[in-house]
Amino acid sequence: MIAPASPEYTLFLLQAAAAVGRPRLLSRVPPRFAIERIPEEQSSSVLDILRRATRILTVRIQSQRPRSVVDLERHLNAFLFQVTYNLDAALVPLKSFEDLVRTGRLEGMRRAAITEIDPPRRLYLPDLVYHYQLAVATESAALAYLSLYHVAEHFFEEIFSDDLVEKVKARLTQPDFSYKRKKDISALIKEVGRAIQLRNERVVFSEQEALRLTLSRFVDFTQLRADLDRFDASLLPYYATTKVAFAGADEVDLGTSGGDTAKQLAARIYRTRNSIVHSKESERTRYIPFRDDRSLSKELPLLRFVAEQITIKNSTMVA
Repeated sequence: MIAPASPEYTLFLLQAAAAVGRPRLLSRVPPRFAIERIPEEQSSSVLDILRRATRILTVRIQSQRPRSVVDLERHLNAFLFQVTYNLDAALVPLKSFEDLVRTGRLEGMRRAAITEIDPPRRLYLPDLVYHYQLAVATESAALAYLSLYHVAEHFFEEIFSDDLVEKVKARLTQPDFSYKRKKDISALIKEVGRAIQLRNERVVFSEQEALRLTLSRFVDFTQLRADLDRFDASLLPYYATTKVAFAGADEVDLGTSGGDTAKQLAARIYRTRNSIVHSKESERTRYIPFRDDRSLSKELPLLRFVAEQITIKNSTMVA
C-alpha cells in the first residue's frame, strides 16, 4: 500500500540529510516524491510535524511468508507499473538519499538571491540556453545528461568540417605534395575517406572525434578542474579512478594537460551518452533508469561545467 513515511523512515531521512550537512534539503523535496497533503492526525509530536513537512510517500509491501529482496523488488515494480498505468502518475523508486534531493545541484556556489544578480553583459545562443535550462529544470538524471550533451553537439558538424578543411589545406600546401602525382591525390582521398563516409546521401562523421574537437576548442581544463574542485573536492579523484560502470566508460584524469585529456573526456562523455540512448537488451553496456541514476548523477557536474563553458565561449558582448 501507499502511505506517508513512517516515523522510522523519517528519522532515517533526517540522519541522511544531516550526514551531508544539509538537513534543510528535506523541505525542498521534488513534488513527484511527495503527496499533496497528509491527513491531519490527532498527535502533534515532533515526528508527526516532520512527516507533514516532508510529505514523503512510501510503498509498504507485506508478505505472509519469507521472500528474497529480488522477489520483493519484482512485486514493487509490478505495483508501480499498475499505479502508473491506471493513474497516469509515476512513482519513482529511490536507491539513495542523493536521488531524493538531487544534491548534484550547484546550490550555494554562485548567487544566493535574484537581487544579487547583475544585468547580463553577454548574449547567448538560444538553442544552447534552452538545452541548459531543461537540464537544470528536470528531475531526470538521464534527460539532464542528454540535454547538456546537446549543448556540445550543437557544434559538432561545424567544428569537424573546419578541422577537416584545415587538414586538407595543410596537405595541399606541403612542399612535397603535387596535384600531378596520382599517389599524392590518392593519399589525400584516403585521408578524407577515413574521416567521413556517405550514408543514404548524407555525410557521416565520428561524433566522438567531433566531441573531442569541441572540447579542445571551447573548454579551459584549468577552469574545469577549479569548478569541479570547488563544487565537490572528491570528484576529480573519482573521475580519475572510477569507470562509469553501466556505460563501460574509462577513467579520465583531468589533472593532466595536453590533447589526451580532451580525448579521454570525450570518450567518457560519449560512451555514457550512448548507454543512455541505446537500450537494446543485447547491449552489454546500457543505462537502466533508476538503478543507474546514482552513478549517472556523478557525471552531471562534469558535463554541466563543460556545457556552461561552451555556452559562454559562444556568447557575444552586449552592444
